[in-house]
Amino acid sequence: MIHPEDKKQLFRLTWPMFFEVVLFSIIGSVDVMMLSGYADNAVGGVGAVNQVLSLFAVVSNIITAGTGILCAQYIGAGKTLEEKQPLILVSLLVNTVLGILFSLTAVFFSDFLLTMVNVDRELRPYAKEYLSIVGGFLFLQMMAMTFYVVIRSHGKTRATMIFSVVMNLINVVLNYVLIYGKFGLPQLGASGAAIATVVSKFFSCAVAGIYLFRFVLLGMSLRPRWKVMGKTLKTVLAYGAPAAGEQISYTLSNLVVMAMVNSLGAVAANAYTYLNTVVSYVYLFSSSLGQGTSIMVGWEAGKKRTDRARYIGRYSANCSFFIAMGAITLLCLLRRPVLGLFTQDEQILALAYGVMLTDFIREAGRSRNLVLVNSLRAAGDVRFPLYIGLVSMWLFSVGFSWLLGIRLGWGLAGIWIALGLDECFRAIGMQIRWEKGTWTKFVQTGTP
Repeated sequence: MIHPEDKKQLFRLTWPMFFEVVLFSIIGSVDVMMLSGYADNAVGGVGAVNQVLSLFAVVSNIITAGTGILCAQYIGAGKTLEEKQPLILVSLLVNTVLGILFSLTAVFFSDFLLTMVNVDRELRPYAKEYLSIVGGFLFLQMMAMTFYVVIRSHGKTRATMIFSVVMNLINVVLNYVLIYGKFGLPQLGASGAAIATVVSKFFSCAVAGIYLFRFVLLGMSLRPRWKVMGKTLKTVLAYGAPAAGEQISYTLSNLVVMAMVNSLGAVAANAYTYLNTVVSYVYLFSSSLGQGTSIMVGWEAGKKRTDRARYIGRYSANCSFFIAMGAITLLCLLRRPVLGLFTQDEQILALAYGVMLTDFIREAGRSRNLVLVNSLRAAGDVRFPLYIGLVSMWLFSVGFSWLLGIRLGWGLAGIWIALGLDECFRAIGMQIRWEKGTWTKFVQTGTP
C-alpha cells in the first residue's frame, strides 16, 4: 500500500506540471482557433509540420531521457554536485549540437520532409512557411528540454511551471498580433504563428538556463572533464537510446498514419488536427502524473527501495485511468460546442463528431501507458517498453490503420480505432511487467 507521505509528495510534484500542461494546451487551442480564423488549411498545414518537428524532438530524447533517469537516481542515491556535473554538461553539449544539425535539416530539406508525410497540395504553402521558420530554431527547444529535465529531476516542478506560463502568454499575444497583423504590422498568417513560437521558445530557453545554473546548480564547475564526460555519455546512451527509441518508433508510426490521413483529403486532415487538439485535454493529468511518478520512482530506485516504488507506480496508474475515463466522457457529451469553437465547416464537424466517440478505447490504454512507461524507465527497465512498442505500434497503429481506415474504407474512424488498439495492447503489457516486478533486477544491478 502506498505511504501517505508519498501521496503528498506525488501531488506536490504533479500539480505544477498539470497546471503547466493545461495552460500549454489551452494556449495551443487558442493558437489553432486563431489560425482557423485565418484559414482552415493553415491549421492542417501546421498540424502536419508539428508531426515532422516532433520526430526531431524525440531524437533529442535519446539524451534527455537518459539524463532524466540518471539525474533522479543520482539524487535518490545522494550524489554530490561534482558527481552530477559530467552528466549535465555532456547532455547539454550533445543536445545543442544535435539541435543545430536538425535546424539546418529543417531549413534546407523542408520540401523533402513535407513530401515524406504526404502533405496535401492545398496545405503545403502554409506548412512550408511554418517549417522553415520554426524548424530553423529547433536548437532552442532542444537546449530548453535539457534544462527542464534537470530542473524537474531536482523536484523543482513549480519553477518550470512558471517559465511555461510566461512562455505561453508571450506566444498567444504574439500570435494575435502577427497572424492578423495588428498594431500596423502586416498580416503574416502561418509565418506569424511560427515567429511567435520561436520568440516564446527563446524566452523559455534563456530563463530556464539562468535558473538552473544560478539556483539549482549554484557553485557547479562548468569546466569540462572530457574523459569523465565520455564515460558518462555511454551511460546516458545506454538508458536513453532504448527509452527514446520507443518514442521515435511512436513518432515514426504517427508520421505513417498521418500520411494515410492526408491521403483521405483535406477534410480528414483538418478533422484529425482538431481532434488531436481537443482530446489532448483528456490525457493532460495522465501525462503530468506520469512525469511526477517517474521522478519519485527514480528517487526510490536510487535508494534501492523497490517495494515503495512499486506501490507508487500502481497507485498512479489507477488514478490516471479513472480520471481519463471521466474526462473523455465529459468531452464526448460536450463534443458539439467544443469542436464548434475551432471550425464551422460542416463536413469537418460531422466527421469529427463520430470519430470522437471511439476515443474511449485509446484513452483507456494511454492513461496507463503514460504512467507505467515512465515508471519502468525511471527504474532502469528501458528496453521492455521499446520491444513491446515496436510490435504494437507497427502492428496496430500502422497495420490496422491501413486495414480499417484504407482497405476496409472506414476512413478516419478506422484509423482512430487502430490507434486505440495499440494503446490498449501496450498498456496490458506494461501492467503485467510492473506487477510481476521483473524491473526490480535493473534497480538492484544499476544497469539497463
